Amino acid sequence: MKKNVHVIQHTHWDFEWYFTSNESLVQLTYHMDEVFDALERGILDYYLLDGQLSIVEDYLEVVPEHRERFGALVKAGKLFIGPWYTQTDELIISGESIIRNLAIGIETADALGGVMRIGYLPDSFGQGKDMPKIYNGMDIQRTVFWRGVPNDKATQREFIWKSEDGSKVTALNIKNGYFVGGGLIYSDDATGLLETVEKDTTLPDIALPVGGDQRYVDYNLKERIDFYEKKLAGTGRTFVESHYPALFDEIEKSEVDLPVVEGEFISSSVSKIHRSIYSSRYDHKYMNDKIERRMIYQVEPLMTMADQLGISYKKALVDKVWKLLLRNHAHDSAGGCNSDKTNRIINNRFVEADQISYSIIDYLTRKISESREVVAPNDLLFFNTLPYKCKKQVQVQVSTKQKSFKLWLDGKEVLYQLNTQKAQYNGSIRRDESTYKKEDYYYISDLTVELTLPALDYLQLELEEIGATEASIIPVQKANKIENVYYELELKQGQCNLLNKKTDEALVNFLWVEDSGDEGDTYDYSPAHQDDHYQLDFSEAEVTVQKGPLKETMTLQGTWAIAKDLTARSQELRNQEIPYTLTITLAKNSKQVALHLLIDNQSDDHRMRLVVETGIAAQTSIADTPFGFAERPVVDPHLHEWEALGWREEPTAIFPMLHCVNLHQADKSVTLFSKGIKEYQIVGDDFSQIALTLFRSVGFLGRPDLIRRPGIASGNEFQYVPTPDSQLQQTLRFKVAIQLDSLFEPAQVMKDFQQYAISVPFYQIQELNRFTTTLKYFVSNPLRQAVTANELLDISDLNAVVFSSFNRSRNGEWLILRLYNPATNPVEAGVLNFPKEATVGFTNLEEHLLTTPSIQSAFALGTFKPGEIKTIAFRY
Repeated sequence: MKKNVHVIQHTHWDFEWYFTSNESLVQLTYHMDEVFDALERGILDYYLLDGQLSIVEDYLEVVPEHRERFGALVKAGKLFIGPWYTQTDELIISGESIIRNLAIGIETADALGGVMRIGYLPDSFGQGKDMPKIYNGMDIQRTVFWRGVPNDKATQREFIWKSEDGSKVTALNIKNGYFVGGGLIYSDDATGLLETVEKDTTLPDIALPVGGDQRYVDYNLKERIDFYEKKLAGTGRTFVESHYPALFDEIEKSEVDLPVVEGEFISSSVSKIHRSIYSSRYDHKYMNDKIERRMIYQVEPLMTMADQLGISYKKALVDKVWKLLLRNHAHDSAGGCNSDKTNRIINNRFVEADQISYSIIDYLTRKISESREVVAPNDLLFFNTLPYKCKKQVQVQVSTKQKSFKLWLDGKEVLYQLNTQKAQYNGSIRRDESTYKKEDYYYISDLTVELTLPALDYLQLELEEIGATEASIIPVQKANKIENVYYELELKQGQCNLLNKKTDEALVNFLWVEDSGDEGDTYDYSPAHQDDHYQLDFSEAEVTVQKGPLKETMTLQGTWAIAKDLTARSQELRNQEIPYTLTITLAKNSKQVALHLLIDNQSDDHRMRLVVETGIAAQTSIADTPFGFAERPVVDPHLHEWEALGWREEPTAIFPMLHCVNLHQADKSVTLFSKGIKEYQIVGDDFSQIALTLFRSVGFLGRPDLIRRPGIASGNEFQYVPTPDSQLQQTLRFKVAIQLDSLFEPAQVMKDFQQYAISVPFYQIQELNRFTTTLKYFVSNPLRQAVTANELLDISDLNAVVFSSFNRSRNGEWLILRLYNPATNPVEAGVLNFPKEATVGFTNLEEHLLTTPSIQSAFALGTFKPGEIKTIAFRY
């Protein structure tokens, strides 16, 4: 067969890696001079600038005078950009973040002359199963990637990649890497190079990507193409300087039926996939998860609520936070396989995004609260930023002059549980505190209250102070048992035992921590060559409980003895104490056992995992993905033959998760929810235990010759790059909830996650404490027109589908609601009832209308196919 070899000149510009984004910006600033020179003089016909706009944005910020010159090359079809803002990780980043990444990238590229609508991710560490439907929703029908495709699932490079909802993209797997075409420049072995890139191709048009990491322009490209043409004369090989859109045009003209492949691609059969990178630099994983949840479930809905009340939607402010986050979603950045200096910059971006997003909530809750028609001291307002009614327990801090108070709702007293209370001085501070007057003190009370909150609205309580009466603080007592309606939890001889009161099933020793050596690197976990691992219980813990009317809490404080480092571990020494505090909470009517674990890590080169016994002997596990669930075997079928097969790393059944992992059988289901933990493995003799990787402590960017990954070091194969910060010698915080059910219901599980993970913003009208938030210190005018009740949207009756996001459209014309079906079967979603007539229609993920909008008060959502996402645009 004749072969048309499409030579594609490109650079893979890692946003940051062992170098910082600042350092690479200097290189890029001068590199673009070469690109302009080569394209404008015809030295190159085409150039691909790595498919991400963040680097373009940075370049044009320092060289704004080249914006028109840059755009002219894009419009001329010579310079290819987009569609991403940054080349995202696909496995531990939320679906809404991936959509924002594409939306901002496409919008930015179009403003510069036009976007390359190809899902171009040449180096992401695995491909998520939901990507075809995300791509189709953004009007992208083609994708190019390298890593993760298993040999036994896709035997050729060109195929149709399909999601369970029927979405399809034409996929091109550059299975030899985006750098393989470097041989065209450096090697005269034309036959050998062509044999490499032609292997597993079935079509006459194939890709030869000529580029590499931060690669310069190959000024001799045309000369080398001519050389190869002559070397291969008479073999039917034709070389053409090309680009990916042209290559796909030829692929799609072919009459060959391409094979259809479904699912995720996380196999190491062809390339390293770094299956345990999901636990590297846990501190960053935790921050990202927290800010993602805040942006998706709080900031965007709250800003949309406020917009309907007369406080304008600040798109640029929202985008500023998203861009900070998206820069941290680049595959190396999200994974954590970077130098310490790079990760400090990543952390700074997290801190900045955290401060801005938190302040948006502070500002809006205060502005709304202080702009109501009637505002009274000690009004206490709670904001539900979800579009459905919520009954949940809320943790709140109030400031009062008196110790005791009552809460009222519509004339009825509201039960609350007072957990702690402390006196706080609010006079002028002095060096001599003995001069402080008693009357200048007030009280900060931490309390729990159970509320039923209206959808996308606020609930107002009145706080009434009642003289100098002593407050009824829930006493701390010595005990070893707590319970609620569903469970009884007992600590006995250092073991946590859980009784399911609904089924009378007992899980003995259902919760512990495992510690083992880790002689891996920031890319991969690998057991120590001389390992010593152990199960850590709570036998030495000091145990206290608080038993209140709304919840019961058990606190375990103690230390674990583990090895200080790999040397001590090889000698079976346990010479380092690790202080910990574990708080276990059983809310009165909750099916969730909530865990809050603090670990002060002072050891090097080890891995700690939280292990939960489920009582379910499993063959497969279930974990959530951006818009659904993935089912995975508990043991990889190639685990014992991977080296003989020539795989790049051991296919240990360590898997990614976004927020939850589940084991279930016909009449029993156990789900673990987390806030920031992104990795799990099913373990135990009968595979009934879920092990969540809390953190890995390692000290090098890459190491060679790992047990799980033999051969050269990942990252930089020529030099050890120490990363002492990734040893994580600090106090680490982990939040997990365990839920027992009789059935696994995907939509309900995701709703339960939202109930668990999304906090309720609140605001108290008071002037005693000017430092409840940073913005409280600033003076603020109420709105000129008082806020009045404005019912916005309530999807409480939509039980079969899951809420994904609610915000204002990027063009400002619509309110956008997104829902999805996480199940593997189609569901009838029902009717979306509006409080008043609305103009409504369906859009794609890019917010382009798919149907003609019509005026309706009840909008039929129709059938959701398995895994399908639907986006609804409406306005009143």
